[in-house]
Amino acid sequence: MKRLTVFAALLAYSTFAMAEVIISPVDHLFVPKGFDNNDNVEVVVSGKFPNPCFIKNKIDVIVKDEKIVITVTAIKREDSTSELCEPMIVPFTEEVFIGNLQGGNYEIVVNEGSRHTIKENLNVAVSRSESVDEYLYPIVEYVELGFTGGLGGDALLYAKAPSDCVVFDHVEYIYNGKDTIAILPVMKKTSSICNEKITRIEIPIRFNLRSLPHSDVLLYVRSIEGKSVTAIIQK
Repeated sequence: MKRLTVFAALLAYSTFAMAEVIISPVDHLFVPKGFDNNDNVEVVVSGKFPNPCFIKNKIDVIVKDEKIVITVTAIKREDSTSELCEPMIVPFTEEVFIGNLQGGNYEIVVNEGSRHTIKENLNVAVSRSESVDEYLYPIVEYVELGFTGGLGGDALLYAKAPSDCVVFDHVEYIYNGKDTIAILPVMKKTSSICNEKITRIEIPIRFNLRSLPHSDVLLYVRSIEGKSVTAIIQK
């Protein structure tokens, strides 16, 4: 029994030793428009692994003055005998939580100093109110894409109303002119008495891609408590 335990420990160590932490091969950074200093700022990076023997590792974010440095890493498993390591395209996305920022202009740098470095600018507006958010959003669970063809399409947001004192009101769209549509499903209060009853709702959305030149477009859906739900459309 002791021999088996030692063998298992050596096998685990050998497997771990064969793994290597690398800079993730990111190739695009999506920066939604419409954040203010009351929001939790998020961006999304995407890329492609060269085979299935890569897995996501972690994301580090450092904010210093007007510069945001994001480091995205992955684990490369070296197993040349495995058929799973055959060359093939494995797309990946990472949602990067930056948090609350003061109003102003920022430079975002992803994987600085590597061959996968990406730079974009971020503008954070000054809020017109001191509330946590200017709008109340539902609890968005996921996006179900409908027709996506040509320069337009539609989708359905599956969500929950956080109380029976609020109902869905309307959807606002904020295009960044490049590759991202921020979608704001706005709720409105209908009663002064609120309870904790949660009800399911479905919110239809439509989008137009004419002003967005990039081949991949991010749908960035705002949800309650500063969270978001995302989906990427390929033209």
